[in-house]
Amino acid sequence: MMKKWGMMLIALAIFSTACKSDDDGYRDLPRDEQDQLDDQAIIQYLEDHYFEPEKGLIEKYDEDDEDQYPSLKSLAVKLPSGVWIAKRPEVVAEGPKITSNTQDSILISYNSVRFRATNEDLAENQRLYSKNFASFYNTIYSTGTANWDPPFYYKKITQDLIDKKVDLTYFAMEGFIEGLKEFASVQNSGADLYNFQGAILVPSRMAYERDFVFLGGSLDANTYRDNSFVFNFELHKVVPRNN
Repeated sequence: MMKKWGMMLIALAIFSTACKSDDDGYRDLPRDEQDQLDDQAIIQYLEDHYFEPEKGLIEKYDEDDEDQYPSLKSLAVKLPSGVWIAKRPEVVAEGPKITSNTQDSILISYNSVRFRATNEDLAENQRLYSKNFASFYNTIYSTGTANWDPPFYYKKITQDLIDKKVDLTYFAMEGFIEGLKEFASVQNSGADLYNFQGAILVPSRMAYERDFVFLGGSLDANTYRDNSFVFNFELHKVVPRNN
């Protein structure tokens, strides 16, 4: 996902961050090597996790779980872009699907995490996804209520952002939107406790890759650099966007 590099600020930032990501001294791998690590890490994540049967929250296997529940990997489909989707078979979803994030508004409950896949300095049996693992956005542990149009899906571009030459590509995640197109909405209000219908797993090349993100009021090239993402969610409604 390529961004427009016209601003002097971006040019300067590229120079200062070209060889590193964040404060841990991380250095960029060649793009093809990072892509391979992302793909391997996502497969490991799919193998290690399952949908818990009550509400569909993604859980990691322990010794008692492995023979009870199917893995995400057994339910997952890989799209041509490298994005993976997994659906809970028991959830009925027959409502509208999104066409695009600019045409459709969504009401969604979700939990999401991110990781930077690495094979450096791993402990014995440590997985590629586990060393640099962090939370991302969620509704279930924050407000507890469903959310219209989270920023990784859509962000209204104000005049202030226009003046800063920041557009929707600095917020929206291409791979999440692509994966969401595979899910129908469940057509409820989101007022009841979530019943997650599936998961979308986005490798870094289909997320923010090494591009700038508008985060905390400024352009950020480091926080989500080479991060892959896992979204666990219930898509309540899809309605035409009213601009």
